[in-house]
Amino acid sequence: MGRPPQAAGVPVFRFLPQEVAQMERALEANNNIALPRPECDDLAEAFTNTPERAGQLPITGKQVLNWFQNRRHSQKAKKILQMQQQQQHQDSGRGFTPSPLANAASPMQYMYAPPPEVEKEMDFEAKSSRDGAWYDVSLFLAHRIEASEHEVRVRFVGFGSEEDEWVDVKTSVRQRSMPCDVVECMVVLPGDLILCFQEGNEQALYYDATVLDIQRRRHDLRGCRCRFWVRYDHDQSEEVVPLKKICRRPETDLRIPRNKQH
Repeated sequence: MGRPPQAAGVPVFRFLPQEVAQMERALEANNNIALPRPECDDLAEAFTNTPERAGQLPITGKQVLNWFQNRRHSQKAKKILQMQQQQQHQDSGRGFTPSPLANAASPMQYMYAPPPEVEKEMDFEAKSSRDGAWYDVSLFLAHRIEASEHEVRVRFVGFGSEEDEWVDVKTSVRQRSMPCDVVECMVVLPGDLILCFQEGNEQALYYDATVLDIQRRRHDLRGCRCRFWVRYDHDQSEEVVPLKKICRRPETDLRIPRNKQH
């Protein structure tokens, strides 16, 4: 397999270390729940007005909110990995015999195992018509049928009622995608449809993408070091990303609960 081409050399947005530290403190103080949009706007304005940001594009409240949501996905992925490691330890204690494939020569250190259930209730994500990105759904507020199309009105996690949207059930609502952890690296293959975290100059959002090629690397204490060459569906741009930016898209059709007011 050939080496994927390098991503285009355009600058990408990054929060400064002191900004990350401040958001981590805010997240901890809020019991690991994303801050409301007004507070994200306040943080964005405070970051923009610091001397380190002088002459740069202003930070938006959406960028701050996306950081909180991305950190939430990262924490969930770590929880899954810890549970898997605990299960493997228990299996070892019971005399569990690993598959012969586990000892086969391979550049990978981890074999794939289906992740255990972490939450009993099904969570959803919806695609915003404003920017084409996917956001976690907080509430299904109402539903309607127009021109034979079934739509639901959703409220996104961390956003207020002014950001509510009507979205098509068939094309813009699905079970929430889950971050890929290190033991799932081997099952990500060229041609797979994924949800990928795209960081740009002005925003960092989750978009649908296709895996074009993969450069496999040996895992180490830092985890997966493989690189995935992806193409985003919304703008056809391509870049090389690490596993931590990739989420598994759900494969099953869903029935959306018809609750709340009409």
